[in-house]
Amino acid sequence: MKKQLLLVLFLALFAGISSVNAQCVANGFTPAAGVPYTYDVTIAGTGYTGAGTYDWYVTQNVNILDVPSIIPEVNVFFTVDEATPGYSDYHDAAGVTSNQINISWTPAAVSSVTPFYLVLRYSENNSTSTPVCAAENIRVWQIDPINTFLLAIEGAETDGTPFANAEQCAAPVTGAVITPNADPLLASVEYTYGENAIFYRVTGSGILGDWRPSIRIPALAGLGQNYIAVEWNQDITGAGAWHTFNVPAGNTAGGDFVSTDDATITDAVAGTPILIRIRIDNVNFETLADQPILVGIDGYLPTGYTESDIWGGAGPVPDPCAQADPFAKEATYTILARPTINPGATMPAFIQKLP
Repeated sequence: MKKQLLLVLFLALFAGISSVNAQCVANGFTPAAGVPYTYDVTIAGTGYTGAGTYDWYVTQNVNILDVPSIIPEVNVFFTVDEATPGYSDYHDAAGVTSNQINISWTPAAVSSVTPFYLVLRYSENNSTSTPVCAAENIRVWQIDPINTFLLAIEGAETDGTPFANAEQCAAPVTGAVITPNADPLLASVEYTYGENAIFYRVTGSGILGDWRPSIRIPALAGLGQNYIAVEWNQDITGAGAWHTFNVPAGNTAGGDFVSTDDATITDAVAGTPILIRIRIDNVNFETLADQPILVGIDGYLPTGYTESDIWGGAGPVPDPCAQADPFAKEATYTILARPTINPGATMPAFIQKLP
């Protein structure tokens, strides 16, 4: 008589990677993108040793025996570590199989609205049967990858060092040209002012892999003040290539802009920063009052570029794991006012300033 094969399933996660932030708890059932998870089983039952064949595969079909629906090993949703000794090959009965498989889910899996099902089909010859016969059993987990992608922004020094209460003085005067007139009241002078370059440090965490930065910049003050360029650099020191946010040169109205390039997070826990540089030409704007430049940052995971960063931390009630509002993460860098010069009490008015 054939003995019943019993599978005892046990999920074992790597220490230190079961959660990438305190609010949105990731594990093998609700994995974070880019973090490797190990799925284990143990085999029990009279006549069975666990030395049989382990067929691991993933499907999104509720009919988990439907072979054409099995997701192939090369796909956009996950990768399998088959190189490390002890880990099983994926859906390869002729390959090296074992009681544990190591899977890293991708941002594309996070964006999927359909659950994944991780299936194990196990078969082994029953050593107590006469004649020897093989038996199999099957078990399945539901896997729902979650978004743990976090963004943070702060003012920065030119080398990317965080800059608390970030500020700098208004750019120097670069031009001062008089249009003369015999009548001093009709003479005029045009002053022009130079460029301010301000920097922000943006840190992405919670996933491993690519994300697409986007930025919200404010309208400028007038008198010709405009954006020369708005760019980001994967190298936080600014030593790498600069990638554009596609803000048209001369833009004065601000707005929302998206890079055409992806940034990369290489440390899901500590995060990987990028450096943002905003260059502003002041033209005729004198900056007689402090000018705060409030910038919002947003980021999207690559599949469809619709899944954004989450609130995280002590985010808004009720769900800090919910997708953050667009450009919700903000920071201010202030351009400080230049000195105001007034004529002395007995002095006539200055030559008229234009424009």
